[in-house]
Amino acid sequence: MADAFLFRTRYDGVREISGRMWLLVWVLPALLLGAAIIFAAEALIAPMGMAEAEGEVVELREYEGWSPLEGDVTNYAPVFRYTPADGREVQASAGMSHSEWNFPVGSTRTILYDPAINGDVRIPGPWNWLIPGALAALALATAVPAGIVSLLLLGWRRRGVAPT
Repeated sequence: MADAFLFRTRYDGVREISGRMWLLVWVLPALLLGAAIIFAAEALIAPMGMAEAEGEVVELREYEGWSPLEGDVTNYAPVFRYTPADGREVQASAGMSHSEWNFPVGSTRTILYDPAINGDVRIPGPWNWLIPGALAALALATAVPAGIVSLLLLGWRRRGVAPT
């Protein structure tokens, strides 16, 4: 049975760092980066099967909210009326709210909808990249200390006796 350790100095002075230690150091940045890649792929792929339409804002719902960047905010959830290719009139919302979606009732916006589903619409814009961007920033923010810890561990190992 193998010894349970993260890092150790053997009886002969050789310093060892286990794979478990590297896993502990790098698991959070790797998971955050993986999640950022998944959400970025979704932001790229989701609009591919959707059709574009001009949607008229028929209702604007308001919700009080809070954002780490803006503090207390009012979030808006517009309801759009649009006409898909089959000619019927449909009303739908994006299924979420955002502080920048304060579109006046009666105004039109380009929206994306799935022709096969009478469901939520997608509002094109930079907000579709907020979650992947935030996750990538967190991955970078956690990779910096992980890199520093890795350099410290490698330096600690190098100062030990060279393995024979």
